[in-house]
Amino acid sequence: MSERSIDVPDPAPALPPEPAAGESPYKNLLVPLVVVPFLVVGVLVLVFVFFGAVSGHEMTLEENLERVVHGGSNESRQAAMSLAQQALDNSLARSEGKPVRWPVGPDFLSKLQAAWRDTPNDDKHQSIRLALAQLLAQCGDPEAFDKLDSFLALPDEQDHDGQLRLYAMMALTWLDDPRAPERVIPFLHNPDPYLRQSAAGVLQKLPSPQTSAALTALLDDPSLELRGQAAISLSHLGDAAGAKVLVELLDPASYAAVHALEPKKYASAQVIHDNRARALDALARLARDGDRPVFERLASDDADPLIREAAMRALQPR
Repeated sequence: MSERSIDVPDPAPALPPEPAAGESPYKNLLVPLVVVPFLVVGVLVLVFVFFGAVSGHEMTLEENLERVVHGGSNESRQAAMSLAQQALDNSLARSEGKPVRWPVGPDFLSKLQAAWRDTPNDDKHQSIRLALAQLLAQCGDPEAFDKLDSFLALPDEQDHDGQLRLYAMMALTWLDDPRAPERVIPFLHNPDPYLRQSAAGVLQKLPSPQTSAALTALLDDPSLELRGQAAISLSHLGDAAGAKVLVELLDPASYAAVHALEPKKYASAQVIHDNRARALDALARLARDGDRPVFERLASDDADPLIREAAMRALQPR
């Protein structure tokens, strides 16, 4: 919810439109938690999709790791993107109880660790090192937390758009490490509104007493995006403290009021619909009997037919 947003995305998310100079590409969005590795390689997604797939042979995870380590600059970055998609495919398969599409040999972890050691720790290779750190987190490297934490410590000059720190935060959610909430919570007070909102989204995957307290403290924040993201994340934690804010997010007048003060915000009907839909899902997730009149009103009177349909689903017996 800064003007960008965080729910686990589709396996092949579309790239956001090119932002105007100085603007976030997720402007006005409540962040559905994008636990997508390596989007720091940005436009290479398109290069890979339209050109890299011309080969008749699908590289395995281990073959792509070899390309990361020994390929040229462009080949290494494309291989990192391939690793990203393959790792996501495997992660989704595991979450659904299915066999992984990209199995690896018993020595894959040691190969990853060697690749991390051999990849230069400089600005040019940071996105590749992040890709490796995320894979190490998925593969059970005992030092994965510290590797990811090194990206959280980057100064603004080395991560001017916050992408490296964001995706490192997201990868912490794969570790089940009790230290993770205390490393993400400080970003709720970062000067960059994107990192603040992103941290609020990431915390939906890091339950702890400190997490709930930190998110609850944001519910009175002046930013609709930030307090809304906090409310949505609290709903994922089973905490109804943000229910009032969720109802606020369902009201089109909330967006109109912000737009009147800041015309660049909420100028898109699609953005408003998306945010209202996420708020509706969050309120339904709480399953509170007292919210039934809200769903009934939306189901019968809302001008958005998709919101009416979602509200009718929310009224169905659970």
